Amino acid sequence: MELKAKAYSSSANLGPGYDVLAMAINLFYDEVFVKIEKSDRISVETVSVSGPYSSYVPLHENTATVAAKEFLKRYGLRAKIKLKIVKNVPVGRGLGSSGATAAATVAALAKAFNIANTNELVEIAAEGEKVAAGSPHPDNVAASLLGGVVLIYSRKPLKVVKIPLKIKPKILIISPEPIVIKNKTKYARSLVPKTVPLENVVFNTGRIAALITGFIIGDLRLTGEGMEDSIIEPARKPILPLYFEIKEKLKEMGALGVCVSGAGPSILAMFDPNTPKNVLEKIRKYVIKEYRKKGIETHVYDASISDEAKVEVIKG
Repeated sequence: MELKAKAYSSSANLGPGYDVLAMAINLFYDEVFVKIEKSDRISVETVSVSGPYSSYVPLHENTATVAAKEFLKRYGLRAKIKLKIVKNVPVGRGLGSSGATAAATVAALAKAFNIANTNELVEIAAEGEKVAAGSPHPDNVAASLLGGVVLIYSRKPLKVVKIPLKIKPKILIISPEPIVIKNKTKYARSLVPKTVPLENVVFNTGRIAALITGFIIGDLRLTGEGMEDSIIEPARKPILPLYFEIKEKLKEMGALGVCVSGAGPSILAMFDPNTPKNVLEKIRKYVIKEYRKKGIETHVYDASISDEAKVEVIKG
């Protein structure tokens, strides 16, 4: 059997939801071609990696191969699997690049073997993230696999739920050229404080509740107010050039909510779906100009919330 799976980029945290909230973004996507043959043992091999970011993906062990091996082991399956990865999601920008590859792989295997346990599939895909981040992180892979906005509300056992969206916002993704940091995700996580004042926890809890409630009742202004974080973003200021200045200006210019996308440096800005194009264009020009003053080139993309990973059977 041969299948092709497509999984979209994602934005984790959404402000206060560190490691528990993520959104699938239709900006970029990875594709994984999966060929499955009968075998009396487990064999997983990446035979090729192509696409604009292929140089970042090792052939021997990557998020796809690790996720595929975990899938077979989890369900006691024996098969020979060959993977072809098309790497389109930019690496090191906080857009869930490694998670998209793992999610596409698991989506294809779930289709092939008729597995529908959402929590287990997310957990398996998260195992693939170990290669990139050192430990499994289910938020990005959950969004890429399931689409929409997801909430990880339990880690042991892992439990995930899609948040019902009564309204979808317009989104701008501001993606500066990243500062070259070895093992960026690990470093970004090392900046997270081990203990925080109770008032910060209370603040973030209230904002998460507002964010989720806003999506459910269709109040994007409430959701935007919920995208405020008093714990993680301030701690990561050293690796987020211009973020705090840009954030306040974007809100003055009409953004309902602004947050760092994952570990950054990309920024997610959310707008009312009826926001005029000229307002967004004004923001685009402002952002590019401000980063250039600091010698940083940046890209500003239009985006929206994407659907779940797509799987197509090429040969049954």
